[in-house]
Amino acid sequence: MTLPPWVRIALGMFAVSYGANLFAPLLPVMREVHGLGQAPVNLILAVYVLGLIPALMVGGPLSDRRGRRAVVRPALVFSAVGTAVTLSAHLAATSAEGPVLLTAGRMLTGVAVGLVLAAGASWLKEVTVETGGPSGAAARRATAATSAGFGIGPLVSGPVAEWLPGPDTTPLILHLAMIVVLTPLVWVTPEADRRSDARLRFPPTARSPRFLLTVALWAPWAFGLATTSFAVLPPLVASGVSAPVAYTGLIAGVAMLTGTFVQPWAGRLPATAPVTPPLYALGTTVLGMGAALIVVTTEAVWFLIPTAVVLGTAYGIMMVSGLREVQRIAAPEELGSLTAVFYALTYLGFFMPFVIALVAPLVGYVTVFVVGAVVCVATTVVVAVASRHSHPF
Repeated sequence: MTLPPWVRIALGMFAVSYGANLFAPLLPVMREVHGLGQAPVNLILAVYVLGLIPALMVGGPLSDRRGRRAVVRPALVFSAVGTAVTLSAHLAATSAEGPVLLTAGRMLTGVAVGLVLAAGASWLKEVTVETGGPSGAAARRATAATSAGFGIGPLVSGPVAEWLPGPDTTPLILHLAMIVVLTPLVWVTPEADRRSDARLRFPPTARSPRFLLTVALWAPWAFGLATTSFAVLPPLVASGVSAPVAYTGLIAGVAMLTGTFVQPWAGRLPATAPVTPPLYALGTTVLGMGAALIVVTTEAVWFLIPTAVVLGTAYGIMMVSGLREVQRIAAPEELGSLTAVFYALTYLGFFMPFVIALVAPLVGYVTVFVVGAVVCVATTVVVAVASRHSHPF
């Protein structure tokens, strides 16, 4: 049976996303194998953003000019190479090269994710339109493919690393096998001939008040919430967990897959309702900050699971509503570029666990999450006012 083009593209996005987030439950493993502290490990988790954002900013507009497939193909290659470099770090686990290889592997993985996100989402939109797909399906398909990869990656790699031999190698080998199987399917997928002759430049729409106040203002919260759920909170309850690697993978999987499951619902939220989709997400974020406070103060292992559900829900609504707005306001020649800007802003949130690891020892985790809730409430007010004036959703 021949798979529809949009399924092939979605599988490619899934494979790259899977490789990006399988690292999440390996954080305790890397701390032990490489003798690293919490802040350095969180930095290695986030450093792939330094490869991702430049790749997004180049790959998005480049896909407008050269075609989506020309950008997605090398993304799959970078994903495989990034995983292979990360895999090689175990050979240098007792030397200074180990953390260097981990960092390099994460950055190459970031390049892969950056290339596939903007180009893949735009490619999915084009093939969805061509095949008569329902309105809004493209954004849901793109965010579902990436979020499923981000969620299933840690959900699989956590138990694999906990109970199978080679905790710092076996999960990576499985991802390499996945890339080898799926790459040929994506490689030959046809694409629409809708290339633009416009020069590579920053999309003008990204400077508009509509984008800045109703999308850019809250976009970093998206992955900031998701990464906080699995990089910040599990170590705080680790003393009550007998299998910390599998538990971290469970929390990461719960957060990311919850984000996936809520997206079809979020994609159908009324576009012009008084409460816009981002306001749903920001309100849920405030609840998530409150739940995180309970985790911090009680160290209740079980309560981290519903906390991850709340934070994952906010993440999922943010991703699908932000991408839907981008696809609504972008001109055809800047669709890839503006999608890249949106994704780049969301991925800045990956540095949130690193910042928390630096700040929390000075002010306490309670203060961190109280301040987070206050900032989120203030953001909600600004977005509500801006939405009422521009009616962007």
